[in-house]
Amino acid sequence: MKSWKKYAAVFTLSMASTMEYRMNFLLSLVSGGFAILIQYFVWTAVYRRGAAGELFGYRYHQMIVYIIMAGVLSKVMATGFEWGIASDIKDGGLSKYLVQPVRYLPCQMMGFFGQKVIQIFMVGILSFVVLNVCGFTAGVGLDVPRIGLLAVTVFLALLLNCFLFYSISALAFWVTEVWAIFVGLGVAANILSGGVFPLDVFGPVAQAIFRVLPFQYVIYFPLNILTGKYDGARILEGICLQCVWILLLSLLAMFLWKAGMRKYIAVGG
Repeated sequence: MKSWKKYAAVFTLSMASTMEYRMNFLLSLVSGGFAILIQYFVWTAVYRRGAAGELFGYRYHQMIVYIIMAGVLSKVMATGFEWGIASDIKDGGLSKYLVQPVRYLPCQMMGFFGQKVIQIFMVGILSFVVLNVCGFTAGVGLDVPRIGLLAVTVFLALLLNCFLFYSISALAFWVTEVWAIFVGLGVAANILSGGVFPLDVFGPVAQAIFRVLPFQYVIYFPLNILTGKYDGARILEGICLQCVWILLLSLLAMFLWKAGMRKYIAVGG
């Protein structure tokens, strides 16, 4: 029980750090808002020109809710710890965790979730206000059970994305300069997760492939619960697949890190 107090302290310190640098967080939200605004004007123009009431299975209000919340969730889901991990591996900073009574993965996860608690609270309130003031929720019909399911799937998505990028960060054991790999994989993961636009745009064949990959369960799946596209059995199936991917990616992360630690030479530590 005492061992978890150390990780709880990491969680608390991470929350405090997020609050300390709140201006940086607010500026990042503002910068993300420009991308959302561009998406809004683009999709509004597309729907006005189109004769059909739906595009790719989305009504106008569903699409606007999707692109707004996709932009928000992309910010929330962003990890960023992979850069620190790569630096620890390259410069030897990982060594201090090997001689202290703490484990590296729980420390990183508690730090990650400590940051996200404040972010989710802030963007949740902001998104609710924006969507309701602008009247976009009128065509979607939000209700308490759906928002509750969204909260559950977002938490699972955070876990999934955390293990995904923790696995990717292990590449630093074999590659000295990984910044280009991290940037490329980050952009690809955001697109494949539905963080830019709905995956329905890619067509049915690509969708069938995406369905068995972990990426769509980070943003696309939770947001389709919010927009009302998914219901009942499809939601249960998606939650089960999120849990399966969390288990598989956690095992993959542990395997890669055990293999990587055999190559770790603590240069500069």
